[in-house]
Amino acid sequence: MLAVLALLLAVSAATLARLVLADGPGFGVPLSAGPPASIGADDLRLATAAHTFVVANTWVVPVTRIFAVAGSWVVLVPVTIGVVVTLYRQGYRYWALWVGLCGMGGWMVSESVKNLVDRQRPVWPDPFEVLASPSFPSGHSMAGIYGYVVFGIVALTLLDRHWPGILLITFGLLMGPSRVLLGVHWPSDVLAGWLFAGAWISACGAAVLFVRGSRRERTPQPADTAP
Repeated sequence: MLAVLALLLAVSAATLARLVLADGPGFGVPLSAGPPASIGADDLRLATAAHTFVVANTWVVPVTRIFAVAGSWVVLVPVTIGVVVTLYRQGYRYWALWVGLCGMGGWMVSESVKNLVDRQRPVWPDPFEVLASPSFPSGHSMAGIYGYVVFGIVALTLLDRHWPGILLITFGLLMGPSRVLLGVHWPSDVLAGWLFAGAWISACGAAVLFVRGSRRERTPQPADTAP
């Protein structure tokens, strides 16, 4: 099931990337070569509405910057290492493997696709923050999934109380829209981040379950052991 989900999400992400590369309908946003003559209506309309809202409600900016810091490698790398080490020491080795694979591979997928597509970020006359790195997909949106959503799934599964897991998953999902509100990403960047990260963590989950199942099959069970 996870493998099928990973495939569906990966195909959706690749399709979106293809639309962006082709400057397709609804996703025709500026590429690294420079601003084109026209911008796709969907991305421009949503991004402009978000930026206009934040200009009128500047209290949103400090909130979005909390997400920006939380999704940076400075925070997420040590947190991920801490979670992996804690899970491993407590005997949850497959959970530790999954969290580690999601974090390390998720970052690699993000950087690879960013460099491949090389999409320009939104440019505003009154920006709250200016970034020069490629825009597609949103790295923070991906980090919200392969980081905090993954932590939330682990918490929901292993902890008696559900609220920590729900809180982490909600925080991870909100990281994506925060980037549009800050004005540093197009909405389709966020959607792509969710799709790519969802595909990756699903694929990692399928791989870890396969490895665990294979090891159990190779391990002699008490009933199979000669008396």
